[in-house]
Amino acid sequence: MSQARVSNTAPSPEPGGARIASVDALRGLVITLMVFVNDLAGAPHAPSWLEHVGVRADAMRLPDVVFPAFLFIAGVSVPLAFGRALARGRTRRQLLWKVLVRTWALLVMGVVMVNMEEHEPWARGLWGALAYVAMFLAFAVVPGQPGRGRAVLRIGRVVGAAALAALVLAYRTADGRAMVLGPLFDPSDTVWLRHSWWGILGLIGWAYLVASLLYLAAGRRREWLVGATGWLVLLFVAARSDLPAQLASRSWLEWAAPALAALEAAFGWVNGHVSIGGDLGSLAAITMAGCCLGSILADGSELRQPAQRLRWALAFAAGLFLVGVLLDAPYGINKIRATPSWCLFCAAITTAAWAFLYWLMDMRGHRGWSRLFQPAGANPLLAYLLHPFLYLLVGLAGERALATAFSYHGLPAVAAVLGSLVMAFAVVQLTGWIARVGYRLKV
Repeated sequence: MSQARVSNTAPSPEPGGARIASVDALRGLVITLMVFVNDLAGAPHAPSWLEHVGVRADAMRLPDVVFPAFLFIAGVSVPLAFGRALARGRTRRQLLWKVLVRTWALLVMGVVMVNMEEHEPWARGLWGALAYVAMFLAFAVVPGQPGRGRAVLRIGRVVGAAALAALVLAYRTADGRAMVLGPLFDPSDTVWLRHSWWGILGLIGWAYLVASLLYLAAGRRREWLVGATGWLVLLFVAARSDLPAQLASRSWLEWAAPALAALEAAFGWVNGHVSIGGDLGSLAAITMAGCCLGSILADGSELRQPAQRLRWALAFAAGLFLVGVLLDAPYGINKIRATPSWCLFCAAITTAAWAFLYWLMDMRGHRGWSRLFQPAGANPLLAYLLHPFLYLLVGLAGERALATAFSYHGLPAVAAVLGSLVMAFAVVQLTGWIARVGYRLKV
C-alpha cells in the first residue's frame, strides 16, 4: 500500500474509488483477536483479563469487546456496500433480497455450528469436519471472469449445498432424534432446528438483518440512523419490562384487548426463538451504531474532510459512552445478557479505535503495519471458520494428536498466550495463502 502522507484538509478516499484503509485494517484486527480469544478459551491458566465474564458479572474484559466490535464493523460496511451497489444500478428490492439471503445463510451456518458443538453424531468429529467442508464449498465466491476456476467453483457450490443439506438430515442428537425429520414425524417434538442459541454467526445474522432493514428505510439520514440506534436500545428495556403484558393490563386500553392479546402471544412466540431485547434489540443497536459511522464514509456524505470525520467519530464515541453510563445502574454491564451499557461501551470503544486508525492510516499514511492483519480483513468469514475447522481436522487423527497439537493450552499463562497468538497469526496467514490461489468465502 502507498505510504504517502495525506493532508488533514484533503478529502479522504471515497468508497466509490479507493477503499478506506482503516475500515479494512480494523476488520482484520478484530478477526485476528477473535481467533486469538477463541483459541485461548481452552487454556486453563489463561490470565483473568483474557477470559469472558460470567452471566452474573457486572463487568467486561477484552474478550467481551471482540464480538461486538465485529458486529459494529458489519454495520460500518452496510452504507458502503449498499452505496456501491446502488451506484452500479442495483435496486432497493434487489438489496432487500440480498439481505434476506445473507441472513438466512448466516443463520443456517450458526445453527449447524451450534449443533456440532453440543453433540458430534459421528466418530472423531467427522460430521463437523464434513459440515465445514460443505460450507466452504457452498458459500465460495464465484469469480465474475469466465474460466476453468469459475466453472469449478460453480459446481462446488451446488455440491456443497447438497452435501450440507444431506448432513443436516443425517444429524442425530444425543438421544437419537433427527435434527429436522424428527419434528415432522413426531408431533410431540416441538423443537425444530434445536437452536439452543444461534451461534456467533447467527447472532451476526439477526443484527445484520435488523440494521440493514432500518438502513434501507432511513437511507443516509444520519439523524434517523442515530435515532434508530436509540430505539433498538429501548427495545431491550421494553422486552425486560414485558411491555405487551403491561399494555394489556391498562384499563384505558380495554377496547384493544383482542389486539393486545394477539400482540402478547406473538411477542412470546418470537421471543421463544430469538431474543427480542438482546438479539434484535441491543445487539442490533451495535450494528446500527456501525451504520451511523459508515454513513459519514459513504458516497454522498457531507463530511468529506478527514478532520470533519474524525471530530464526528470522537463526538459519537463520547455520546455512546455517556448513554452507557446512564444505563449502567439499572442493567449493569454483561455480554451474556447483552445489556445496553455493555453494547454502548463496546460501540464507543470500537468507534474510538477506528478514529485512531483513521488518523494513523488514512490521514497520516502509515499503512504498512496492517499487512499482518490484511488477509483476515479481506476474507473474514474464511478466517473465522478456519480455526475450528483446524481443530476438527487434527481431531480426526485421534485424541492424542489433538492433545499434542494444542499442548500449549496447558502451559503457564505467558506460554499459553503466546501459543494462541501464534495460532491466530497462523490462521490469518493461511487465509492469505488460500486467497492467493483464488478462493474467497462470502455469504
